Amino acid sequence: MWQHASLTQAVPVLEVTDVAASMAWYREVLGFIADPFPQSPPFEFAILRHRGTEIMLRRGTPRLGPGPRPYRWDVYLRLTGGRLREVYAELSRRQLVTRRLERMVYGLAEFEVTDPDGYVFCLSEELVDSRDLPAPEA
Repeated sequence: MWQHASLTQAVPVLEVTDVAASMAWYREVLGFIADPFPQSPPFEFAILRHRGTEIMLRRGTPRLGPGPRPYRWDVYLRLTGGRLREVYAELSRRQLVTRRLERMVYGLAEFEVTDPDGYVFCLSEELVDSRDLPAPEA
């Protein structure tokens, strides 16, 4: 069966306390465009889109423990275009970074931000030269 199917995308579905507030955060911080349901508040659901990437939000109770969880991200976003350092600088300036920009042993540079419900997003990119970046903390 699967050898004839073409799986093209996996879309995370995150339960959030307030869909409208989460839509605003994802728009302002990560540049997503939201398509909520129903069309007017209170929203129960939303599909967020950023080019070919989608995330779904559903109103509910997030199942996350309190406190920071470095290196235990919920969603991994891979960037292209060579702008990871710029994105990191902007989000750092806005005090939204929850793990510094680091050079990983598998060849990518990455950092983390955490949304209002505690979901950790790792943003990564393969950089031409990342030797100046620190390695992950032990």
